[in-house]
Amino acid sequence: MTAQPLLLRFGDLVIDLERYRVLWSDRPLALSYREYALLAYLAGRSGQVVPKRQLLEEGLGRHDPGGLRMVDEHIRHLNGVLERSGGSFIQEIGGTGYRFEPPTCNNELT
Repeated sequence: MTAQPLLLRFGDLVIDLERYRVLWSDRPLALSYREYALLAYLAGRSGQVVPKRQLLEEGLGRHDPGGLRMVDEHIRHLNGVLERSGGSFIQEIGGTGYRFEPPTCNNELT
């Protein structure tokens, strides 16, 4: 059995899964826990389209039907934080899901 990676690296973006924090160019980003959870969940499935329902139930651990709007709001704010830092990673796909697509191909798990 192999250990899960503790850091997800995508160029200047680092997601520290052990310390529950996100860094951009070694500077911490101010994210709520839900935003962090969504980012970590999507980044762990980099390149895959993840349906909103899956993000709600598995990424956030919630099951309420109104929560799909909550996913959209958290992703919108998360994208704003990432874009202000210089990156754009999360794409909405067909109104039904999201995909984490980092601009660099030098993705590294440590």
